[in-house]
Amino acid sequence: MDGPLDSTDEAILQALQDDARNVTTEEIGEQVGIAASTAASRLADLEERGVIEGYMPVIDYEKAGYDYHMLLVGTIRDDERDSIVDRITEIENVISVTELLVDENNVHVELISRSQERTEDVVEELNELGLEITTTGVVTDERDRTFDHFGTESTSGE
Repeated sequence: MDGPLDSTDEAILQALQDDARNVTTEEIGEQVGIAASTAASRLADLEERGVIEGYMPVIDYEKAGYDYHMLLVGTIRDDERDSIVDRITEIENVISVTELLVDENNVHVELISRSQERTEDVVEELNELGLEITTTGVVTDERDRTFDHFGTESTSGE
């Protein structure tokens, strides 16, 4: 099924965002008011359409031994920005790349590493690719919040 999401799809997404690791298709079906087989079919369709791109753990990098967590802001002036960004995402220790539709400071790169030396090596690699880094910051705290308004009214959840 292509096209916009219906309320059932949104309710399934809400159930997954509440706890994707521990929820079963039976529980999703129960929350949404559909059969488990329908929930499984809808999940497969959402994955096939690319609405659900994956299921990833949330990792505390510091507890995992990666004490250097940096946010680098810079500018790529090259017409090949997409190609450069693709190459940036392949650099070891880069965990996130965000492009902005602006002329200056149009790329934000988040990286983690175990050492200052590796961090400096990554910065050098970024410069060589054509990213003019204008701001370097140490991430001291991070607060994420998922968009949780997909379908609370369509699930039996709070």
